Amino acid sequence: MIAVVATLKTLDGKGDDFAAAARQMIAAVAQHEAGRTLMYTLHRSQADPNTFVFYEQYADAGALAAHGQTEHMRAFGGAIRGLLDGRPDIQRFDLVAQL
Repeated sequence: MIAVVATLKTLDGKGDDFAAAARQMIAAVAQHEAGRTLMYTLHRSQADPNTFVFYEQYADAGALAAHGQTEHMRAFGGAIRGLLDGRPDIQRFDLVAQL
């Protein structure tokens, strides 16, 4: 299993627009990537409403690669263009232990 933690900052006043686009993305992932994308959640910082964190889990490297090539990923990229304050910080992790 591969986990991804992606931290994204939005421009002031654009957080709600980003959250709406992300909700559509999450729905598309649920519809089209079932069984391969195991978790795809979005969190918003309590301290800074412009900071969002996606937590994602993929069955394997192939599932992660396929996710990046989907039409809904391209659409999400277009939807959030102009909303972000800089590039996302994306980190990948290998599973060590699980509950």
